[in-house]
Formats: sequence, C-alpha cells, structure tokens
Amino acid sequence: MRQSFASPPTRASRAGIEEIVAEMSGELDDVARFLTDVIHQELDELDDEMYVGTLQSVRSNLGLIMTMLHEGVEPSDAVAPSEAVAYAKEYARRGLSFELLRRAYRAAQAAFSRMWLERLRTVDLDPDAFAESVGFFNDWLFTWIDALERQVLEPYMTERERWIRGSAAMRAEQVRAVLAGGRVDVAEVSTRLGYELRRTHLAFIVYGDGAFPDMERVALSLADSRNVLTVPQGGHLACWVGHSDLAVPEDCPLHVAVGLPGAGVEGFRRSHLEASLARRAAEVLGLPGPVRFEDVGLDALLSQDADEARRFVMRELGPLADGSDMSRRLVKTLTAFYDEGSSFVRAARRLGVHENTVTYRVQRAEELLGHPVSERRLELQVALRLVGLASA
Repeated sequence: MRQSFASPPTRASRAGIEEIVAEMSGELDDVARFLTDVIHQELDELDDEMYVGTLQSVRSNLGLIMTMLHEGVEPSDAVAPSEAVAYAKEYARRGLSFELLRRAYRAAQAAFSRMWLERLRTVDLDPDAFAESVGFFNDWLFTWIDALERQVLEPYMTERERWIRGSAAMRAEQVRAVLAGGRVDVAEVSTRLGYELRRTHLAFIVYGDGAFPDMERVALSLADSRNVLTVPQGGHLACWVGHSDLAVPEDCPLHVAVGLPGAGVEGFRRSHLEASLARRAAEVLGLPGPVRFEDVGLDALLSQDADEARRFVMRELGPLADGSDMSRRLVKTLTAFYDEGSSFVRAARRLGVHENTVTYRVQRAEELLGHPVSERRLELQVALRLVGLASA
C-alpha cells in the first residue's frame, strides 16, 4: 500500500486544485449519485437495497476528500466517516466479501479520477502545472483510499465474526428444533436456514482431527457447489444437502459418515440419525472412512450397547479377541471363510494364501474356540463383525 504521495504542488497547480475543489464542493450530491451509479453498474453483487447505503458512504467520503484537499491535510491522516464504517459493516452482515468492498472503492476512484481530469482540462494551466496537478491528485487519492480501506477493515472483520457467530447460533437453534421432532413451520424455518426443507435430503457428518473451518471446507467440496446446510454439533459438523447421493473420495482429509436419503422434515431427521449411527459405529468399531449407513446399519444396531456388545464378543471369541497378530490373522481368515460360504478354496483365493494355510488357521481357531466353527455360526459371525469393540 502507498504510504506517500507526490510532493506538494506549486502555487500554479495548487490554484487549479483549489478551483476544482470549490466547484465540486457545491455539487457533492450530484457527484455522489453519479459515483454510486457507477459502483452499482460495475458490481452485480450489489442489489437495490444497498443503494442508499452506498450513496451515504460515497457522499460522506467525498465531503471528507474536499475538506482535506482544501485544508492541505495529509491523505494518510484520513479518519473514516461513520457512514463509511456503517457501509463496511453492512457488507459483513450481507455475507459480502471485503474484496467486493475494495472493488467498490476502486470503481469510484477510477470514475472520480476521470471526472477530476476532465475538470482540470478546463482550468487555465500551463502544461507543467497541469501534469503536476494530475500526478499530485492521483497519488493523493490512492493514498487516501488505502488509508480508508485499512480503517474500515477492522470493523468489517469484527462485524463479520459477530454475524457468523449469530448466524451459526441461529441455524443451530433452528436445526435442534427440527431434530427434536416437534411441530415445525416448514416455510418459516426454511427461510431462516436458507435451506429448503420440503425436498429430499441426504445428511452427512464430517468429523476427525480438524477445526471447524477445515470441516466446512470438506463439506463444501463434497456438496460440489450444491446448497448445503452445515451446523457444528459437539466436535463434529452435521451437514445436509438436497441430493440423493454424495461422492466421498477415499483420500478425504477428514472422516465422513453418510445417512440414507429421505424426503421432507422426517427425511431430514431420519437421514441425520442414520449418519450419526454410522459415525458412532465407525468410531466404536474402528472402521475406516468414509462410512455409509447402508453398509454399517447392522454394525450400528449391534453396537448400540457397547459394553454388552464387548462382553458378547469376548464370550463368543475368547482368545481370538485378544488383539494379537495371530488372533487378527485368524479373525481375518474366519471372516473370509464364512463370507465365501465355508469354502477353503475361495477363502484362500480371497486372502491370497494357499488353501492349506486357510485349513490350518480354521483348525487353530477351532482349538482356541473350543468347538467347530460350524457350531454357533450366527453368533460367531456377529462377534467377528464386532471384534473391534474388544480392543476399543
């Protein structure tokens, strides 16, 4: 940013500057409207509701510029008018970026510089004085705007943080009310959330070792520019997207648990419950992410009572649940053996080992269990699914 500007103008060029200042000081309302129109024409993000605020900010800034030029005050000493500060805060409240505010200032600066140059051409100045006046004013205005931007940045950031906290708190309160299962004014809540409840929803939860901004980034990337609702809940981020599917890459930087799609308010609740159950099952059983309720629904059901599930695993598997390298190999082999219809050949092919190795491991498992693997088969298969609980 510029911290200095051209040397003070000579008496000749100063006279030209004073003449324009005196002329414009009587036309500030018209000049302000012109510059406001320029800003709103160039920045599509600004709607008609912002026009009055833009006009007030521009008018107060123009008055300050004329006063400072007339009195010979350093542009870096400018103090932002209250209207300019209020205008910056309005950007924050509307979720508009500070970069957009900077673009508004630069658009007005360019238009104002052209206007100044046109008026300076009508002043009787020799070429040297004219060039000097142009250089002085452009440097002065650059320095002034830099000073103003620095001063309105802090109130913008403060208001933005307050707005985000308030908005997040409001969303969290509304979502809690919906999830609680009471009667909901769907149209009103949808408006407050900025998210339509009268459609199909897919809930997902982002969790893991990351701050909420990191979780937000993951949620937005997964939503792929679709309308997504995010609400912090404890140490994770609850999310909903108006879609029936969600592609989660295997290398996702954080864990993601996904529910099933559901329609309307009830679908909103049910999908979130399913995502929550999937997350809990993944954490309790140590399942790698991403996890989907449709894949871990049985695990979620079986692990509802973690203590009882753990006792069940220890009772059915005994030494096979001790977490040693040998027991893990036997558990993996038994799981493949059952999944392949008790076929030693197919289990060996699935595990990438010799058939005799599978035969030996199954026999060893039977020795540790104290009975053939054909007995209590259902109980053993359930225990094998929950074996992660034993070491959790």
